Amino acid sequence: MPNRSAPSDTPGPAKPAASLPILVVDAAPTLMALATEALATLTVEGAAVRLIAAHSSADAQQALYDHPDIALILIDPALGGGADDARVGLDLIAHIRTDMGNQRTRIVLCTEHPEALGDDALPATHDVSDCRAKADLTPRALRAAVAGQLRAFASLQALAAGRKDLARMLVATTGLLEMRTPDTLFPAILPRVVGLLGMGRHALLCVQGDTQPRDRKIRVRACIGRFAAWKDADLANVGEPAIEAALARLSPSSETIIEDGFCALRLRARGGITGMIYVEGQRDSGAREWQLLELFRNKCAIAFENALLFEELNIAQKATVLAMASLAEYKDNAAPGHLQRIERLVGDTARELHARGQFRDELDADCLDRVGLAAILHDVGMLSISEETLGMPGELGGNDMIAVRRHTEVGHRILSAAAAPLRGRSLLAMAAEIARYHHERFDGSGYVEGLAGDAIPIAARITAVADVFDALITERPYRGAWTLDEAVDWIAAKAGEEFDPRVVDAFLAVIRRLRATEPDWFPKAGGGNGVLGGLLGRKLRGLFGRRPVSP
Repeated sequence: MPNRSAPSDTPGPAKPAASLPILVVDAAPTLMALATEALATLTVEGAAVRLIAAHSSADAQQALYDHPDIALILIDPALGGGADDARVGLDLIAHIRTDMGNQRTRIVLCTEHPEALGDDALPATHDVSDCRAKADLTPRALRAAVAGQLRAFASLQALAAGRKDLARMLVATTGLLEMRTPDTLFPAILPRVVGLLGMGRHALLCVQGDTQPRDRKIRVRACIGRFAAWKDADLANVGEPAIEAALARLSPSSETIIEDGFCALRLRARGGITGMIYVEGQRDSGAREWQLLELFRNKCAIAFENALLFEELNIAQKATVLAMASLAEYKDNAAPGHLQRIERLVGDTARELHARGQFRDELDADCLDRVGLAAILHDVGMLSISEETLGMPGELGGNDMIAVRRHTEVGHRILSAAAAPLRGRSLLAMAAEIARYHHERFDGSGYVEGLAGDAIPIAARITAVADVFDALITERPYRGAWTLDEAVDWIAAKAGEEFDPRVVDAFLAVIRRLRATEPDWFPKAGGGNGVLGGLLGRKLRGLFGRRPVSP
């Protein structure tokens, strides 16, 4: 195993260990005097003892509230001053264990009248660690007894800290492996590591080599706290040489670094891509903190690699889908950007519907992620139409129109066959559904099956609106492009007839938002047309009739 940067035992001045408070409860001064003599120079695991005096049950209770870190209680139970007053001390012990819920503080009875305590089972029944007669307590005996109890207390504290660390680790790592994309995983890692360490709120996650394998630039992919404005920035341009220097120290032999003021982690993925986490803040480092962080780093490294692989698969899948969709336009000099606009319009409309609480069962998270990309394959069946039919001037009829309408079935067959080996509702399965049903009409007058209303899959209903809208706003051989206002009015007028009114309402909200925020996103006049564009034009005229002179 590589020698990672565990906290060193020698760098810098050693920090003093915290003292171990001992509460001495005795109505008389004798026990306190003995403890002062016996424990003056005692240290346990580098920590000295600190004595706190209490002369009554009330004083002891107040001291326990004021000093919740008390490690040991030395108590003479006869707090009333006589042999018959042991019950006062025993009631105090019961209060500590039961009412205060304190099970870790060690308790040693030191009494002048052990016979008054009666039952030999007293330590078990009252959860007392030890019971000593004052007459037999020499400074040496008391010192040995206290040292043993303080070591037991330290062991209990370490056990409790270990349980807390385990709980923190479970909280920090739960769900990491289910976060499949960098955009969801990277921002989720930072608050988890900050919470795990408890060392502030300023952190960033950087990636090196994610754009090109030999690119040594370090790009900020997620950031919180004072680094929050650095998203997607080149780390070299943010003016933090200390952070650059800290990250430069990360290597295969130094993957976890904890030092005064910061910690840093290295997450390596295949293909020369390296992730780096930097957390700023003060924390006393030790072996346990380093081990905890190292466990977290290992989990994060697996999730990091999985997310990058998933992202790579998505990019490859999108490239393949775009290539398939482009084949349908290959015969044509169609309006530039048609596929990209369909993807955006369908995806944004689906998300708008989901945000409105509509079609939640169909528009689940997986559908929202894929529906835009699936929609660009809606016309892949056009490849089955002959050049003669595509180039035919005027309106189509007879066998030519039958051939055109069959493109929905052909596209469905092609995509269904490709989706068959895939499990679940894959992107290709969704695309096959869209290809088959995107010419159905809401009133049932469309094709291929004459479905109506909600019987038409929601993805196909959304695609139908986006496809017609994009055809309207781009130039065709027989007409110029419609203005956005004309196209919007036409789509709105067809709600309830060709299109689902709920989809139209959400779609027009998306168009209004795009016009307000990205007015240059829509195609410009003179964007190109061709054979397939002419065919789409004929399809539109068949749907709506010819455009009026003054729409």
